[in-house]
Amino acid sequence: MAAADRFDSVVEELYKAAVGDIEWVSVAGSINDLIRTNGHSVTQVDLDPSGKSSIHYSGFFVGAERRDDLAYRYYRDYYWRDEAIPRLQGLRDGELVRKSNLYTDQEKKTSAAYNEYRRVYKNQNGFFLGLRQPDSSATVLSFGDSTERRGWGHDQIQMIRRLAPHMRQFGRIRRVMASADALGASLAELLENRRWGIMQLDHSGRILDTNDLARGILLKCDGLSDTQGTLVAGSREENEELQRLLAHALPRSGVHGAGGSMRITRRKVSVPLVLEIHPVRQMGMDDIALQVRAMVLVIDPAARPLVDPVLTARLLRLTPAEGRVAVAVATGQTLAGAANALGCAESTVRTHLKRVYRKQGISKRSELVRRILSLEGLR
Repeated sequence: MAAADRFDSVVEELYKAAVGDIEWVSVAGSINDLIRTNGHSVTQVDLDPSGKSSIHYSGFFVGAERRDDLAYRYYRDYYWRDEAIPRLQGLRDGELVRKSNLYTDQEKKTSAAYNEYRRVYKNQNGFFLGLRQPDSSATVLSFGDSTERRGWGHDQIQMIRRLAPHMRQFGRIRRVMASADALGASLAELLENRRWGIMQLDHSGRILDTNDLARGILLKCDGLSDTQGTLVAGSREENEELQRLLAHALPRSGVHGAGGSMRITRRKVSVPLVLEIHPVRQMGMDDIALQVRAMVLVIDPAARPLVDPVLTARLLRLTPAEGRVAVAVATGQTLAGAANALGCAESTVRTHLKRVYRKQGISKRSELVRRILSLEGLR
């Protein structure tokens, strides 16, 4: 298969993994093969205003295999003393840096992370790539050594750069889908979701269907509207950007489209809408699903789910503080954001959250989201 075809195939798999249609491990082997690296890791981190980070998700992949043992060993024995980690926060968004450049000459002789972990598992000479997101989070990609005898070539580095915007969009969509407990949902199930608006578009960009929330937003005609079956933004500049993103998501050449994000300003509400435009292929075999070529997620930050923390604490037998933390996290706030909103330390939020999980007998954020949102609207 030609390199261009392999790239398009990986991008298609990447967008399917973002919505949970396939597992990430299915994409990992294809990425490693495309870039010609022995492995990579994907880490989602939440950033607080002080610049500190907390890990939301981290997966290590060698070849086409997920290696939780390597992740466990790294975080147990090396992460806390890895000299490169604090320096990652100083990188520019989208900057690709060799791992060896994040260690001093002296550290290359003495660093346990560099000389033990990275040498043994062949990622001393790989790359780091940090992709910041608007919601105070970031996706950190770590690539192992090149499998080429002569080391990294220009074409391999360019391939990483070409993948970067798709990886950024993967991180954004994945967080949105996970926060709404919608990973792996069918197109019909997505239309029933109440956490955000969703529109399904055909190959020409015409609106096939919407859920109630998206329909309500379009009817208000405040920043975003349905004009003869097509999606239109209120201002000329924003509409030009919207049409550009839709054209990228719905290419005419038959290759897989590219996702994108933008904000839509409103006259009546100070907080802008956020649009996440995501190309779609074969998310079902019924007549409607076969016509859908893109979906637009419409996120209204001013319309968070209405869940009463006091009632939540009472019904789930939590303390008042645990109830506030559970609601904040389940309705989309990061740990840092919850700490800032509640006026406490992030470590305190983390402690309360662990107690909530233990009391409820759950272990996943999706289970917390499902349980808390079932109380939406109760008073």
